[in-house]
Amino acid sequence: MISRRTLIRSVPVAALAGALAAPRLASPAYAAEPAQAASDSWLVDRYGQALNLDWPGKVVSDEQLRREYAEEAARLARVRPDRRRYDRYGGLKELGRHRATGYFRFEQVDGRWWFVTPAGHLFFLKAVDAFSPEEWGYGTWWKKTDGTPLDLFAELPDPERFAACYTEGEKGYCVSFLKANLMRKYGDDYLRRWRETSRKRMIDWGFNAQGKWTRDPEVVMPYIAQAPTPPDVIRVQWGIDPFDPEFSAKLDRTFDLEQYRKDPWLIGYFFENERGWSRDVVTDVVKRDSTLAAKTAFVDYLTETYGGDLNRVNVLLGTSAESFQALADTPLTIGKVPDADVKAFITLASETYFRKVREAIMKQDPNHLFLGGSLVPTWRTSPEWNVGGRDHLDAISFDWYSTSVDYLRQYEGYGKPILNLEFAFMVPDRGLTAANAVTTATSQADRGEKYRAFVEAQAKSPAFVGFGWFAAYDQAVTHKPGATEAFNVGLTNQQDQPYHEMTDVMREVNRGIEAVHLQAPPLA
Repeated sequence: MISRRTLIRSVPVAALAGALAAPRLASPAYAAEPAQAASDSWLVDRYGQALNLDWPGKVVSDEQLRREYAEEAARLARVRPDRRRYDRYGGLKELGRHRATGYFRFEQVDGRWWFVTPAGHLFFLKAVDAFSPEEWGYGTWWKKTDGTPLDLFAELPDPERFAACYTEGEKGYCVSFLKANLMRKYGDDYLRRWRETSRKRMIDWGFNAQGKWTRDPEVVMPYIAQAPTPPDVIRVQWGIDPFDPEFSAKLDRTFDLEQYRKDPWLIGYFFENERGWSRDVVTDVVKRDSTLAAKTAFVDYLTETYGGDLNRVNVLLGTSAESFQALADTPLTIGKVPDADVKAFITLASETYFRKVREAIMKQDPNHLFLGGSLVPTWRTSPEWNVGGRDHLDAISFDWYSTSVDYLRQYEGYGKPILNLEFAFMVPDRGLTAANAVTTATSQADRGEKYRAFVEAQAKSPAFVGFGWFAAYDQAVTHKPGATEAFNVGLTNQQDQPYHEMTDVMREVNRGIEAVHLQAPPLA
């Protein structure tokens, strides 16, 4: 998710950051009515909104939330899937019938890549990430890690009525104002009503899938799943050592994919997230000894590349090892390793990694696609890693928060379809922030226009097959747990109010994006 990206790790968060870093120790009240006098330290009202800011439509009562639900339900009453134009999976019927396998697959048609639905129609992915309100990133800390309450809130959700809004675990002491607002808005049967509303919103706005991260399985539509990372993998920096002789066995023990094997709604899997190999990883590898499998693999690579000529390798590296085994136990300096060898070894590591992951997935589920590692093209990876294992990928997947589509030009010639599974544009307003200048918009309507320009520019690549918007809801104004992110990424705010100025633009873009893709110049 967003916090895993260097381009946004140093976001200025002004007073919120200071308040979270040095919270007051007084316990917040579970007040039945709003407090009479505001504390200087309080930042958030009972609905999770910035306390000392005002704007049109700001939620001031439960009755307002219920009224907004009734008004939206009336607007969405006639929203239905257009079965004359789309098949049940969202495939576009007017583009003809193609081979149907009962599962999603890829096909190149007239020089352009497409998904093909289980029913055999061409499909362009228009997904929403973190679809479910159960997504942990929509919560916020209400206690410090030592259990001391944070004095940031004028009123927290009642812990009895809203018990489901509180969680305690590896993410810390968390509360979800979003869930509390859904319960206030939709009543005791809130999940059923939220699902009905959310499904109709997706249809109305032209989205056709649930993307990465937490999904709601009761909202039936195509989706992407994550193959879980074994907890006992060997890490080198942020990357996995794919040469670990137990790596495949660890994958086999951790994956539990049989449950998905016959699900036609599943598009495919991604594995890990935004973690590849770069020169930094190899720098760490070559310093190690032979107890790290990757170091032994590196020496094996040198042995083969230089024809077993130990003297030549010693001269190259400035070492005096008496054998290649001794070389594996010798700390090496990356500056002595030719750049071509660094890149070649990363390519080998990528091929090994993606081959083993694919084999483990296909062993349990041979029916669905392997979409790769959802990589940031310019961070914690390298071009060699991104394409080194391409023979074992059904698609190359990226997370690319940008307005530039130059990354597509770099990768569209490798014979694989390309996905952008995370991106967003944000307005620093209402106590929320934006990631950086690239993702910042000036208004909600401008978010929509930036979406239009970016999505349509990507769709004009013949290799591009779809995207995931991050995310369904804004993050909390007091930051998501353990991070400095309080981003306006949502289609909807945490009070379940859609940003209609943006979604009106998205609707128009989404309903016409297949026509834009048809204009892409065919791949040679």
